[in-house]
Amino acid sequence: MFEGLKENLEKVFKRLRSKGRLSEEDIHTALREVRIALFESDVNYKVAKEVVSRVGESAKSEKVIESLTPSEQVITILYRELVGILGESASLNIDPNRQNFIMLVGLQGNGKTTTAAKIAKFLKGKGYKPLLIPLDFKRPGAHEQLVFLGERNGLPVFKDSSGEPVSAIKDVVSYMEEQGFNIGIVDTAGRKEIDTDLMDELKIVHEVLKPQETLLVMDSTIGQGALRVCQGFLDFVDLTGGIFTKFDSSAKGGSVLSFRYVTGKPVKFVGVGEKIDDLETFEPERLISRILGRGDIQTLVEKAQKAISEEESVKLLKKVSEGSFDLNDFREELQSLAKMGGISSIASYLPFASQMKLPANFSDDKMTRKMVAIINSMTKEERENPDIINGSRRERIAKGAGVEKYDVNLLLKNYFNFKKLIKNVKSIDSIIKFR
Repeated sequence: MFEGLKENLEKVFKRLRSKGRLSEEDIHTALREVRIALFESDVNYKVAKEVVSRVGESAKSEKVIESLTPSEQVITILYRELVGILGESASLNIDPNRQNFIMLVGLQGNGKTTTAAKIAKFLKGKGYKPLLIPLDFKRPGAHEQLVFLGERNGLPVFKDSSGEPVSAIKDVVSYMEEQGFNIGIVDTAGRKEIDTDLMDELKIVHEVLKPQETLLVMDSTIGQGALRVCQGFLDFVDLTGGIFTKFDSSAKGGSVLSFRYVTGKPVKFVGVGEKIDDLETFEPERLISRILGRGDIQTLVEKAQKAISEEESVKLLKKVSEGSFDLNDFREELQSLAKMGGISSIASYLPFASQMKLPANFSDDKMTRKMVAIINSMTKEERENPDIINGSRRERIAKGAGVEKYDVNLLLKNYFNFKKLIKNVKSIDSIIKFR
């Protein structure tokens, strides 16, 4: 997501950096290009106008044109103002000493039911006792879907036979007290549109439930339409925040950047994939850092800590520094990297991501299996000394793995690119301290 915005802003920054000293006209031109880039990424026009206005005022008051590094100062000001528009990260309003409810609302097809299960898994990992509560009695199969997700991931689901939301709420309150659950995650009926009758029902459920959190679940790919949906729900219930699904898509993403400014409510989570663990807290500073090409080492480290043990990471960096990282090691790392979304996903978090030339499908499971098969088709000597793999060896390896010679060439290219990437982050601790 935000790839178009990243590319357009990178072009603006490149032109600024090439000029050295800047004139007022240079800054004015750059800010006009920034505003256009924001518009083209579906950022609300009021948000884009506000950001550019703030950057322009700050650039004047901070005397950017007199600075020794004016281009970097402009980028820093833009970073600060974009973060200011998004606000600070916001955690869930949960009291561990009482019964809590998180009510999810939204249009049909935006991923509300799956998100309910993801939040339950997330909270379970934090030590809470969550209960999934299906109150979507409108969509056929909605109840069964949540039960399936719950059973598959070891998450308890409240089973109601009344078929009526208000009645179910009264039953679930006493059930939670009896069973010791401290958080109820409520999946309400999705709306195809802002229908008054259905919204009135939602309002009644909200009044009876009195949830600590009422979160609007939206599809990141629907653009500015998401903000009209927000206003429709705000007219009926008191939202406390938003969750954007499909955050890993190639959508423009402007609605995510506009949400807080337009609604006054924070984005609390983003869905970054289809798996149950593919839910992340929304961190505005980290997101803006990635968009502006500064990377996001902190999030990368957190992902690595989940996928790779400390012992494995120390072993990897030692081998790279000693020059002994071979295809046997690469095969092992492919399995770990798949858990983190693949090498292309990892590269997107690095400050030099735009300079990395990696295949778009590197993170694909099928691609990973193919690369492992190619490595397995090599001799021990070839795995330990990739430089000896010439044309005839590549043809033999391809035949043994049941692939084309092109695939072997691509595997070796990825291997050498990976070594280059790891060399750039060998001193990851120093990068974190710098940031």
